Formats: sequence, C-alpha cells, structure tokens
Amino acid sequence: SGTAMSQPWRATAHSGPRTRAEYVRRATTMSEAADSFKDIAVPEGSDRRELYKSPYRAIYTYKMSAQELDEKFREAITGDHQKGGWQIKNDERVKYVGKLEVSKEVSEDGDPSNKKKLDYKVSFEDYPEAGMSALKYYTIQSYTK
Repeated sequence: SGTAMSQPWRATAHSGPRTRAEYVRRATTMSEAADSFKDIAVPEGSDRRELYKSPYRAIYTYKMSAQELDEKFREAITGDHQKGGWQIKNDERVKYVGKLEVSKEVSEDGDPSNKKKLDYKVSFEDYPEAGMSALKYYTIQSYTK
C-alpha cells in the first residue's frame, strides 16, 4: 500500500524508527552529523550535497564558486562557536583551489591541562563551467598514504 511511502516513520523493519517522533529525532541527528566531519564544521551553502563520507575523508559539493565557498568555509571553521576555533595553516591554494590544513587544540575529558592537537587536510576544487565547487576533508593519516 502507499502508506509506507507517504508515512516513512511507519517503517516495518525492526531496526527502523517505530514512531514519528523517533523518525524526526533520527533525521535531525543525521542532519547534524552532515554538518561536520570529525570536529570540523561543514559550511552551509547553495545546494550542498554529501557525496562521500568515511572515518578518513568526506566530500561535499556546492552550487557556488570556490571563492564563495571559501568565505562560507572560513565563517564556519574560525567562528566563535562549538565547531569553530580552527586555525588555517599551510594554505597552498591558488585562486581558492588547492589544499590547506586546519588545526585546533582541544581539551580531553574537559581537563584544560590535558590537551590534544587535531590536524586535518582540506582540499578545494572549482568547476566554473558547471557553476559548482567541491570541498574535501581528510585525516592527515589517510592523506599521506
């Protein structure tokens, strides 16, 4: 019947959400997860799409130029909020295209004396003929392999 398609929270699979509230809660959690890779914010942007995500890298595309994406990226990662506070280092980009690194010190278990440094690589790509750009996040380990 058409009920399962029009009311996806009524899924019959045992692993799926059973109630509408559970469905909404899961959808919200998934969208929050899509807003970051590890602890780095993924910027909002025009027609953002997550193409790929693993524990080692993530790829997002946008319907905007690399210059516009750079502005959104800087706002998202350097801002004064939970996912912000990152420093941009080793920016090798030319005309907003190429690689850079981001770094941040964080306290483990809320203990200010127990800090660890997080480092990730980020790559910008521009596809002006399509009016699109891409943003790729890598862990340093996966990048060097």
